[in-house]
Amino acid sequence: MILLPQTSKENSLNVARRLHKMIRETPWLEQAGIKVRITPSVGVASYPVDSKTKEGLLHLADEAMYLVKNTNRDSVAAANMGILPDTLANAESAS
Repeated sequence: MILLPQTSKENSLNVARRLHKMIRETPWLEQAGIKVRITPSVGVASYPVDSKTKEGLLHLADEAMYLVKNTNRDSVAAANMGILPDTLANAESAS
């Protein structure tokens, strides 16, 4: 779990997309002669947009993460939005 105080939902989604991309593209355990590919499933919920309680936020973020795990994996989902399209790669190539 990562907390991003005073961060909008939109900015939180950008952080989640960047972390997802970094984890997905990093060659893990390469120095040990093993190439492990990690496919992260990330869920995001935002206060107070999605919930006003910490229990509610945790539940919604967990629910979003399991939506990813139970469908295509290797993606980011947000509470009340579903699985997000991979727009980070498009945004970075446009700049």
